[in-house]
Amino acid sequence: MRSTPLIQPDDHYDRAHASDSESRFGAYLRRNTAAFLDGDEPTADPVEFAASAWRIAQPPVMTPGYLVAHDQVLDAEVLREDDGTAVIRVDLTTELPSEIARDLRSRWVGWIRGRPHATNVLRFDIPVLTDRLPAPVYSVRAVPDTETVKEALGQLCGLVNSALADVLIDLERTEVA
Repeated sequence: MRSTPLIQPDDHYDRAHASDSESRFGAYLRRNTAAFLDGDEPTADPVEFAASAWRIAQPPVMTPGYLVAHDQVLDAEVLREDDGTAVIRVDLTTELPSEIARDLRSRWVGWIRGRPHATNVLRFDIPVLTDRLPAPVYSVRAVPDTETVKEALGQLCGLVNSALADVLIDLERTEVA
């Protein structure tokens, strides 16, 4: 059983819907250069560069996003831990254990409107190997280079997908059973 990726870039949609005939995402990068600033200068930190791109590549900034997430992904973000290490935090929704689901259904029987909804969430913090991220590249006007940004996002997506592929397969298997 092969699972679909958890998060992946959609280059086909990006090109097909580009106002500049090159990259819809690139246009969003040009409009959001302030997200890449460290004070008054563009960041030289590969993690901050990638984290800014990650935020821009998803809703609510881009809708639909350049990054497309599996239905079970509630949230994914690039963070710095207190010790300075970088992680990608991924929250996946899963079915509630059957005993809990049964108990909640029985408690909520008779609710006509406003029935509560319960979601089970698995949170993963995946370490980011910063030496694999490309060094930030900018144009003369401090616009992030689209290809460099896409390379950084590709690295991050690959990291998430390889770290959680087996988890997603197991979740899909248990939810079908």
